[in-house]
Amino acid sequence: MENQDQHDETRNMNAFYASVESFETTSPSHPVPFRPSENIKKAIQVLQDLFTKDFSLLLHPGRSIEIKDILKYLLTLPQNEEFCAATKIEIQKMLRCFERWSLEHHNASGLSANAKKELSKASKVMNDFEANVKEFHEMDKEEMCLCNKLVILEERKRQLEEEIKIVNVEIEKSKTQRDEVGRRKIELYEKGREVKAKRDDFMINVPRLKTEQQLGVITRTNIEAEWVKLRQKFTLLLASSPLLSSSSLPRPPSHA
Repeated sequence: MENQDQHDETRNMNAFYASVESFETTSPSHPVPFRPSENIKKAIQVLQDLFTKDFSLLLHPGRSIEIKDILKYLLTLPQNEEFCAATKIEIQKMLRCFERWSLEHHNASGLSANAKKELSKASKVMNDFEANVKEFHEMDKEEMCLCNKLVILEERKRQLEEEIKIVNVEIEKSKTQRDEVGRRKIELYEKGREVKAKRDDFMINVPRLKTEQQLGVITRTNIEAEWVKLRQKFTLLLASSPLLSSSSLPRPPSHA
């Protein structure tokens, strides 16, 4: 690319000095027929080749300078039948248009690049905003779910607090009952010690008491038996005595 630019620059310089030499060696008072030199032919050919390309490709610094130099070079050529004033006017218009269009194209490219950059920013902002809106709605749904969950948890908490109140009442009641039972246990313990002491005393006398009980039963039984015998005997005695009437005697008690 660098060699091409140097070659183009050398060609432009040669064409420029060739036109100067041609102009200086030609007398204005003695015009001669116009015969295009090889440099002119090459310049026109290069210009024609460049004009077949897209305008944006002509704005490369090397090509842009080349086109301007060729057009300016053609404007320096002497006027004759082959290269009339009308042709120069068109070349002058072409040079002005190219310079104006180059500037406008450059400005338009800058404007387009800036617009593209701004559009890219706008697209990013829009995408960010859409993502923000989407995330906001997601957070809104999540917040609603959490609010509903909190309502349920608060209700559950209220129920548990009611249950805790009931449990606390039961706890206090159980404590009272426990204290009463504890006091009752102490009372029973004290009484148990007292009863045990009495029981121990009685346990010592149990054999003797049982013996006395048995003796008492035997004694009463013997007395009853002797009494029955005596009563029978006395009854028989009374019955055989003429002095006592049986009707005047008291009737003996009956024994079941």
